Amino acid sequence: MKIIHAVHYDNFETFHSFMKDFKTCEDVFKHYADLLCEKIISDKDFFKSFDFFVYIPSLAQDRVNYSLKLAEYISKKLNIPLRYDVLEKIKPTKELKTLPRINRKEEIENAFHANLSGGENICVIDDVYASGATLNEVSKFLKSSAKDVSVCFAVAALFTTV
Repeated sequence: MKIIHAVHYDNFETFHSFMKDFKTCEDVFKHYADLLCEKIISDKDFFKSFDFFVYIPSLAQDRVNYSLKLAEYISKKLNIPLRYDVLEKIKPTKELKTLPRINRKEEIENAFHANLSGGENICVIDDVYASGATLNEVSKFLKSSAKDVSVCFAVAALFTTV
């Protein structure tokens, strides 16, 4: 699985500061979403390699799903379909950012279900990549039916050894 991101950080403070700006300022959101679009378009072979986008669903009704917001923006801008019916979150989980990295995989395990007919080439969009727990778990379910789960996108990635 390849991770494409607009920015990456190696410390928590800068990363969290960026994510706060990304989620509270529409101009910052659009700027980094546009950067992701440019990265997709610049790789012509990749750009033609998937059938549609999917996003990371959430059960939380009380806050914005930035994975969905980002996927809708990119889908519209690149004129590539976004499928709302492919991934379903079936188990409530704590916010992974509140957990130590070593506990995130266990918390997110079996939290999703994939609805695929088989043979699809899928591109997953998420707003953030930190431990990889969410994307790895989602990919596990998608890969069981899809032809290819080629790339996952994130606006911000946190690469630390902590």
